[in-house]
Amino acid sequence: MTKAKLIQLVLSAVLLLASIPFIHAQQRNTQLKIYGHLQYNYDKVGEENADSYFSLGEQDFFVTSNLSDRVSFLGETVVKYDNSTASKFAPSVERAQLKFDYYKNHSVIIGKMHTPVNYWNDVYHHGRYFYPTIDRPSSFSYLIPIHSLGLRMQGQNLGKWNFGYDICATNSIASTDLFDSALNKALTTAVHIKPVDGMRIGASYYNDYMTSNTPGAHTGHGAGNSEYKGAVNYELTCFSVAYFGKHFEVLSESSYNKNRTDSTGVAENYSQFIYAGWRFKEKQVIYGLFDFMDMSERELHTNPVNIVKTGIGYKIDIIDNCVMKLQLERLESGDDHLFHNHNTTRYDIRFQLAYGF
Repeated sequence: MTKAKLIQLVLSAVLLLASIPFIHAQQRNTQLKIYGHLQYNYDKVGEENADSYFSLGEQDFFVTSNLSDRVSFLGETVVKYDNSTASKFAPSVERAQLKFDYYKNHSVIIGKMHTPVNYWNDVYHHGRYFYPTIDRPSSFSYLIPIHSLGLRMQGQNLGKWNFGYDICATNSIASTDLFDSALNKALTTAVHIKPVDGMRIGASYYNDYMTSNTPGAHTGHGAGNSEYKGAVNYELTCFSVAYFGKHFEVLSESSYNKNRTDSTGVAENYSQFIYAGWRFKEKQVIYGLFDFMDMSERELHTNPVNIVKTGIGYKIDIIDNCVMKLQLERLESGDDHLFHNHNTTRYDIRFQLAYGF
């Protein structure tokens, strides 16, 4: 055997060994997708205060894999803004879940997941590419338990109404991804139907008794009220209606939150988000949005901020897997009740490029 043939044989063996993981990945139908966004904001508060800035959004690494005919994996890791780091960005495991399809359209899911309390949290993930608007509803920063870690029983597309259900037993809102000091678990029950193509109607109930109001890792409101450390009985009821047709699009997300504490008794909080859009020329949408929260003065779990936001927007698919959005907003916020005088009125112009590949 000549030296050239020996080198060729060694190189062929190295390439073969290197391709084994890729072959296995193909057999398992493993896919890696990456989503992200860039944004420009112009914010004006009052007559004189204004900000103009570009920002780098979340960079989302989304992995799915079929480990067998019945077992699949979904993972989502996001590099996002984190004020505690030197670079102001840090990776965060947003989802890591194993799914076992044990009978037809019935499954068991275990791991870290999006809590299935409403349409937005159950259908969209962190890639802004899929959002109908630039941002999520304001309730996600104060009321919605975004993530859960634990066990989930699920059924999808059952019967002629395409009925679906989710029953979850998960760690508390006050837990971390490694530990939960509470013996009891948070419970979620959610149901939905999809009577026609593009439509989904759903309702859910979530309950978590927190022995201590400690900031956790699973919600946008985990670092809310840092002064109150007592127990909280957290209840959340949500109702969603979504329809995305050929031309007309509408999404309504309603929530009612009741928190009971030994200090102030019962606090009742409400939120409503409405999106309506009209799609024309296939790749362009004009839309409007209405977003409000009415927080009780007795609220101790998170900060009782009240919000009224209205906006109009334009969205266009520039090229495959790249969306441009332009959104004009008027935001009123404050610590008083809805329809009273608010502390702050802000006008925003937002421009966003969201991509996925």
